[in-house]
Amino acid sequence: MKQTTGYTIESTEVNSKRLRKINSVIKIARTIGWLALLVSTILHSLILFSFNYNSDQLSIVTVFPIWLWSAIGLGFIFISIICLKKKLLLWFFGAWILTALLGSDEITSLKRGLIPTVKKIKTETDLANHIQTLRIASINCNGRKIEAALESIDYNPDVIFLQESPSPKNLQIIKNKLLNPTIQIVGGWDCSIIAKGKLTKRNYSSIFYNYATGAMLTLENGSTIELLCIHLESAVTRWDLWNKNCWKEHQKRSQERRDQLKQLLSQYEEFASDRPKIFGGDFNSPQNSNLFKILSPEYKNAFSSIGKGIGNTFTNYFPVIRIDHIYSNPALQPVDASSIRTVHSDHRMLICDFILEQKNKEIIH
Repeated sequence: MKQTTGYTIESTEVNSKRLRKINSVIKIARTIGWLALLVSTILHSLILFSFNYNSDQLSIVTVFPIWLWSAIGLGFIFISIICLKKKLLLWFFGAWILTALLGSDEITSLKRGLIPTVKKIKTETDLANHIQTLRIASINCNGRKIEAALESIDYNPDVIFLQESPSPKNLQIIKNKLLNPTIQIVGGWDCSIIAKGKLTKRNYSSIFYNYATGAMLTLENGSTIELLCIHLESAVTRWDLWNKNCWKEHQKRSQERRDQLKQLLSQYEEFASDRPKIFGGDFNSPQNSNLFKILSPEYKNAFSSIGKGIGNTFTNYFPVIRIDHIYSNPALQPVDASSIRTVHSDHRMLICDFILEQKNKEIIH
């Protein structure tokens, strides 16, 4: 009897220790679960506020796509579900899913089509309606690589916007490869324009020498289009979010890009008058950036309007953000747009097809 009693007491003590350990683990798990839920809730509120308020002070948040923040938020909710095992948490899970679906630019273009439709050979002109497409290509040449610029030729563009443009000598090589006597080139230190037709270079303020090149394009039939190739101030690459100086740097750079674009477009409007307008390039800002709030309502982002598939352009091999854009006024209607993977650039190439609307009884033949 004594041995049995002793064994029972010892067994009870062992079980008691096990229960205390289990309870301790459960408490830790619950604490982790509630903390994960708190972080997810705070993050969700911050993201909703940042993308709706969309200020320079919050540019460090909005520079990342909303689906990426949603993925992080879902990770915290998943931890919370595992630790707390409460069905109510599925509502938080659903809230993040809804945020990603409603806020992601990628979802909009994917609804139009899963696969880009721009082909290397342009769609045949609708001769019955006397309409011809005008193809614009834009590519960052990643340190002035001629190989990157040459990739655009495969898509038979009428106009090429080059950022981090190859040297004047290499631009001449590109012109020779095109084997088209109507090809002309204008270029600055960083940006260049190659086009089929006559290019009349615009003299923008010297402060924009490293950021833009503009020209008036005269087509074979005499119609004119105002062109502007842009490469705005580069983005800040530090991400130590706990450091207030990091936030200030992002804010300052965002303001600099907006000031650059505002001044550029002011001169652009003076040159353009009432003719058809196309400007584009590497803005180093995503499509939801407050940078584009300064644009006149007449300007339309080609990919946002008509693009199909994933439009993200950076980085080339893992595109998470769309920082390359092409805009036009109502005289040029976008009919197709695609982001094309490249071989020699760290950006994807943007290809957009436009129809030049009849204006002053001029029709492109």
